[in-house]
Amino acid sequence: MLAALLSLTAALSGCSTPQRPGEHKGRLIQPPTTEGPFCAQHPFGEVKSGEMQHSVAQASTEPVAIASDDHPSDAGKLLMLSHPLEPLPVEIARVRRGLVKRFTGQFIKDGTTSWSAVDLERLVAVSVERRVFDWRTHQTRAIPDPVFSEYEQLDFARKWTDGQRTEVEVVKVFPITLIEAQLFVCAANPVWADKNPLPVDDETTDMSPGVTDVFLLDRRQAQDLSYKYVKPILMSENLANILGSIWGHAPHGPAW
Repeated sequence: MLAALLSLTAALSGCSTPQRPGEHKGRLIQPPTTEGPFCAQHPFGEVKSGEMQHSVAQASTEPVAIASDDHPSDAGKLLMLSHPLEPLPVEIARVRRGLVKRFTGQFIKDGTTSWSAVDLERLVAVSVERRVFDWRTHQTRAIPDPVFSEYEQLDFARKWTDGQRTEVEVVKVFPITLIEAQLFVCAANPVWADKNPLPVDDETTDMSPGVTDVFLLDRRQAQDLSYKYVKPILMSENLANILGSIWGHAPHGPAW
């Protein structure tokens, strides 16, 4: 009887679903963090609820992509590239903890995509405006080159063209204060914890100038695993006010 019981136990355990890395009893493990900035001693995204994308993967050993603020000597320049622009600007792709807002233009704004972000790891704010012209498609408005003044210190531009298609983006990366970062965490944490689903948007039409998406991001690492959390959100009033204050001292940018 003992042998039969052991055999049955082994068979049942073999049929069970294997435990996935980073999960316990079907629930995602959120490793604790001691990384600031903090809001009343609470870290960014300490409590998470509601609809959220999450993933667990082996920690990457790949080097971090070089962003514009790694080359301050490029400020005020139009850099000509030998390849098309990256689908996601490296300044936005580098954001591991913070917020990303994306605008995808349509109708009168067709061919325009813009991103703005708060990067809590580097204590910077990021703005990227991209314009695309392609005479083979309905994106028919030619793009002038950005013209920088001699005083531009915190932005630059990238451009690629093959004669038929032109892609240009203006990048701004500017510092934020620790106080601004703490206020941002205080406004973002309640949004992380909000359990309410996003409302259904019924107002987007073909005549709309574009679609705006906002995401909170939090990436953490525990031992050899990397945890990624992405939550699409509706901007709260407090969060909008803090972001408005931060962008109030953004560089003016080039004539474009």
